[in-house]
Amino acid sequence: MNKLAENLGRFRLVTFDITDTLLRFRTFPAYQYAKAAKDFGYPNLDQAKLADNFNRHFRQMAEKYPIFGYHHSEIGGWRNWWQLLVIRVFESSHSNIPSRDLEKIANHLIHSFETSECWCRCSSAEALVADIKKEGKIVGVITNSDPRIRSVVKNLELPEFDFITCSYDIGYQKPNREIFEKALRQAGVAVTGDESLHIGNTPRLDFLGARDAGWASVLITNNSDSWREHSDIDPRKTFPTLRQFHEALKDKRLNL
Repeated sequence: MNKLAENLGRFRLVTFDITDTLLRFRTFPAYQYAKAAKDFGYPNLDQAKLADNFNRHFRQMAEKYPIFGYHHSEIGGWRNWWQLLVIRVFESSHSNIPSRDLEKIANHLIHSFETSECWCRCSSAEALVADIKKEGKIVGVITNSDPRIRSVVKNLELPEFDFITCSYDIGYQKPNREIFEKALRQAGVAVTGDESLHIGNTPRLDFLGARDAGWASVLITNNSDSWREHSDIDPRKTFPTLRQFHEALKDKRLNL
């Protein structure tokens, strides 16, 4: 007997994180950066160096200009935020690429990361969302991302969501309570946190953020044990992969 309806019975709203929950990068970003540089005539860049510099500059910019520069008008919007990041990554990787070409590479990458060139669906993503929608649930997305995420979702042919709550649109990001409250308002009907379930892969941002906002939450660990550092995460609400969560949702009685 399919237990999915029983397991989701008390919920009216189910939301998903995107990155490494429903979708994942097809290859490492550093590979895409090196490929883009090669396409513009600059081959043989060191991918390890690009990866190190990407991680470093991303952390620095996310700390100094959070939410892709939402609260910093001097950045000039999310697109300029990413362009500045790309340029810093290449400049610190000693690529000696002229600034005019760096801008072209940055614009190319900004567009590429909207497409299946850079993204692919996680196993069971399409089927799980479709099964939940068949139960008449409101199904949405809560994501710490810029507005391109709507194009990504469309281009990767996921089932249509009832809404997408994007951090850049509202100026708050997970685990902030406000982004979960915004999702409740975007659901289109009067729905409360205790009628809502959020599914994501990040312990602090997704699982604990949703729980602290009064929601139920499920953690997709992607076969990592790092979540065990958080003693307040219930192991019964963790699943190694999205596919295994989908199978458990259909085959077992879960304590969600």
